[in-house]
Amino acid sequence: MDSFDLIIFDCDGTLTDSEALNNRATIEILHECGFTEYTTENSHGKWIGYTMSKIILMIQMETGRMVPEDFIRRYARRVAELQQTGLVAVGGAASLVSRAGKKFKICVASNGERTNVLTSLEITGLMDGNFTPDNVFTKIQVKNPKPYPDLFLFAAEKMGTEPSRCLVIEDSAAGVMAGVSAGMTVWGFSGSAHDPEKQEQALLSAGAHAVFPRLIHIQDQLGL
Repeated sequence: MDSFDLIIFDCDGTLTDSEALNNRATIEILHECGFTEYTTENSHGKWIGYTMSKIILMIQMETGRMVPEDFIRRYARRVAELQQTGLVAVGGAASLVSRAGKKFKICVASNGERTNVLTSLEITGLMDGNFTPDNVFTKIQVKNPKPYPDLFLFAAEKMGTEPSRCLVIEDSAAGVMAGVSAGMTVWGFSGSAHDPEKQEQALLSAGAHAVFPRLIHIQDQLGL
């Protein structure tokens, strides 16, 4: 794979098995705030890849009610609590990241809350020898989060790589759209989705150049 110099990994649902955990935290805080119409079942997958600010806007538009101003702070705290007991790496993530780092430049670009992203990488052991805060990029560092291309373009610039030489690995349609808009090659990952087949179609529809059900398949495709 000589066409790539940099691999940009999403975090939640791609490297860390945190989508269900994040969804649970969101639902718990929503229920505390009186939004009991939302459940883990009817919202799972609905908000994947979007920032919490965007999710709040969607909820307010759907319900016509305002979410409390401290919602994001409460959400981030609940995620941090859940991470301590229930967070693991996605199967194959440790091997893929370690091997990729020996052949390519690597970094993370996530729409997640920065503290939660860094903590999740540390808890799962993926930070060790692979990433530092300097090559973990999050939405707070750019004006527009995914599905806009800003975060990926920012990551490429900081890593000294032309967008055309970047490979993005993403599990969400919003992330795929961002990578495609940035002029990068984008491979989708459907292995952590509640409905992998449905997610594969969503990723392809968003513009993914290929979709893989397991990270080991991406590792093999890269010849690692």
